[in-house]
Amino acid sequence: MADSTWINPYKLSLLERLSSQGTVYELDGGSVIKVPVQYPVDNGSNNDEKTGHLMQSLKAFNYFKQECRIYDLLSKHPHPNVVASFQCSKPDCLVLERIKPLEDAWNGSTEHLRGMWILELLDVVSFLEDLDYLHGDITIFNMGVDHENRLKIFDFGSAVHVSGGEFGHQILEDQFDLATCIFFLASGIDPFAEAQSFADLNRVRQDLQQCKYPFPAAAQRFQGVIEACWSQRQPTSFKQLRQAVADVTGISELRATRIWVSQAANPSLDLLLGRLRREEGWMNEEEYRSAWSNAGFKVPPLV
Repeated sequence: MADSTWINPYKLSLLERLSSQGTVYELDGGSVIKVPVQYPVDNGSNNDEKTGHLMQSLKAFNYFKQECRIYDLLSKHPHPNVVASFQCSKPDCLVLERIKPLEDAWNGSTEHLRGMWILELLDVVSFLEDLDYLHGDITIFNMGVDHENRLKIFDFGSAVHVSGGEFGHQILEDQFDLATCIFFLASGIDPFAEAQSFADLNRVRQDLQQCKYPFPAAAQRFQGVIEACWSQRQPTSFKQLRQAVADVTGISELRATRIWVSQAANPSLDLLLGRLRREEGWMNEEEYRSAWSNAGFKVPPLV
């Protein structure tokens, strides 16, 4: 959702917006609030645009529900390289740990720390694999670094379960995207950063798949792992990729850490959340679907 006509469940205009989609806002220095968004019913200049807004809003509902499911699972199976979720009594939102964007953290990092981040990334995707899930949207924009210089991933709305029909395709996509993240972590270079169009994106992707993309010196020690994933010839397990990277880096053990399962009640956070007011125009999914149906639009079945 890219324009100002969408709404979310709360009046958040006084908070700093941290995502272009309007889904993440700063609560305080250590936490953010993540909310679903929706277009007002019947919003759009013509029926095609209105239908597009309906479908984007339903997709946002599905992403948010999936992310809540994953965080519920992670509350029982925590991992130190997942952004922590805080207890929250408010509906229709997640309160999450705030971390530094990866691109910002990379500039002050050392080669050893970058190797640790790569291994931590592989460790957490291997962990998700053990839970029968793929992240579904592994990008450098969906990970960051906490105050202890630990890499963490977030944004689980696209997570795919092993039972899903798209799993076989998605594992190849996740490993392709994982390789792109490893390339960035090692070199600071995003191969897609200069792409200005879909044609540019496709051209870069083809170069990566055909192993024609030049490797800077900093990424060359990971070249075998990266190109195996970029070529998409055959998926392998994330555990095997993790072991291959451990062999390259010489890092056999990750740092010991305290795992956050779900933070206890935080009085200052409770105070901030208590000040939030509901947006009058917000509808839950059932109400939203019904309203669009009553407006004469065909609404897909509830997933």
